[in-house]
Amino acid sequence: MATPRDLKVQMAGETRARERAQALASASAVRAQRAELALKDALAERDAWKERALAAEAALGETKP
Repeated sequence: MATPRDLKVQMAGETRARERAQALASASAVRAQRAELALKDALAERDAWKERALAAEAALGETKP
């Protein structure tokens, strides 16, 4: 049979474990949000470069006789 002290120690350990899990989940969520923002920025930059390349190709096509 567990003593009140044993139960108190067990509850404290469970609380610390829960707090660590919550902190890890929060950190993972922040990391995922940053990754999504970085992806959005990279896609926007890619699209801008694609538009520039298409404009340059069109300009080259117009200058050729």
